[in-house]
Amino acid sequence: MQIRKNGTEDWELITSGKSESLWFSAASSTKIIDTKFSKLTTNIQSADVVVIGGGIAGITVAYMLAKADRKIVVLEDGHLASGETGRTTAHITHALDDRYYNIEAIHGRESARHAADSHTAAMKLIESIVKSEEIDCEFERLDGYLFLHPTDKKDSLDKELKATHAAGITATEIIKESPLRSFDLGPCLRFPNQAQFQPLKYIRTLAERLTSKYNVEIFTDTHAKKIDTDNLTIETSDGYLITAQNIVIATNAPIVDETSKIYDKQEAYRTYVIAARIGKGVIPKALYWDTGDQESNNSIAPYHYVRIYDNRNKAKNDSRNDVEDYLLVVGGEDHRTGEIQSDADVKTKYHNLEEWVRDRFPIKEIVHKWSGQVMEPYDSLALIGSNPGNNSQNIFIATGDSGNGITHGAIAGMLISDLILTKDNPWVSTYDPARKVSRGDSSHDKMKMRS
Repeated sequence: MQIRKNGTEDWELITSGKSESLWFSAASSTKIIDTKFSKLTTNIQSADVVVIGGGIAGITVAYMLAKADRKIVVLEDGHLASGETGRTTAHITHALDDRYYNIEAIHGRESARHAADSHTAAMKLIESIVKSEEIDCEFERLDGYLFLHPTDKKDSLDKELKATHAAGITATEIIKESPLRSFDLGPCLRFPNQAQFQPLKYIRTLAERLTSKYNVEIFTDTHAKKIDTDNLTIETSDGYLITAQNIVIATNAPIVDETSKIYDKQEAYRTYVIAARIGKGVIPKALYWDTGDQESNNSIAPYHYVRIYDNRNKAKNDSRNDVEDYLLVVGGEDHRTGEIQSDADVKTKYHNLEEWVRDRFPIKEIVHKWSGQVMEPYDSLALIGSNPGNNSQNIFIATGDSGNGITHGAIAGMLISDLILTKDNPWVSTYDPARKVSRGDSSHDKMKMRS
């Protein structure tokens, strides 16, 4: 385990990868560290809801329920956002990696519309929380552009345009060229009014609001070792017990699987990210995604995703002369978790990603590299709601983010809180973790069969 200069443990290095993300580096400079939270050291006899996981899903669930005057306890086994939330590139978008035309083909038009509605609502929820809770997290609206991978054809954009309009996202349009001038993307599908932010600043500031305004108890460095589904009791690795009326498992990959069999419905992928210094205004600020390698043997086509990070807030608080003001953040080179075993193979992934970036963008130098894990449901829809199986009617899960983890986390906040509060929610059946899912439902496999 690595130790920071200030003596705290680098939890993000042991939860999902061996490298520190840009967001943790920036947080170190701006002192966005959750030092006010500490380990659980006593039993808790009663809580309305215990949330396991201090990332975007868990903190949003806690927020929505706390506003409804429920007694909430959050358990995080590392630091807040030290899992996948702290390793995301934080695109906030209703442009889905699995494509609306695939979701419509697998689940029908109504489910595709629910997916569009829920991700659109997620963007609005995050923006409203930023404003109402006065969170300085560099949230901003900007356009997104889906462009063709060299192995793909324009028909993919045409189908997605038609499917997005059918799903209710009517502002999308195909344009001949993007604002990008460093290389020709060709025709693009434009998604207006998407968003991005600094995820660590958002989560940790919101967590502070939860404790100061809404009386939520948040415990870090607290591992949930065992869940008694009959008695709704959680035992920590230190032997402390928490009893709740409801339990929410928001840990990216659910830790209760003996009855739910969620692992039969999805598979884990590893994705890689680099951040490179760029000049001011050299690359128009927007979100960019390609449609993915259609010749890949993976069930999910590996694709590239790009954004700009304005690092000037850090620069103002940094005495170094070489601090980077603007960063190009690019991810890709996905593969099934476990397929790569050696450090040499990992270096190859980063090398390939860097070559892709240097061929297309005028970057100066690579300053950050990290990786994360993405759970990919076989049927292209996340698994959010009541945990399947016996004795688990008061246990809820959120997983299967499929590269859209920020908006899925916000959806989990809305959907799971409605279930616990017994409110109607139109998305329940769409994201139902109990639905039948098989490998043959893979959107990429179906796409290959149609091509």
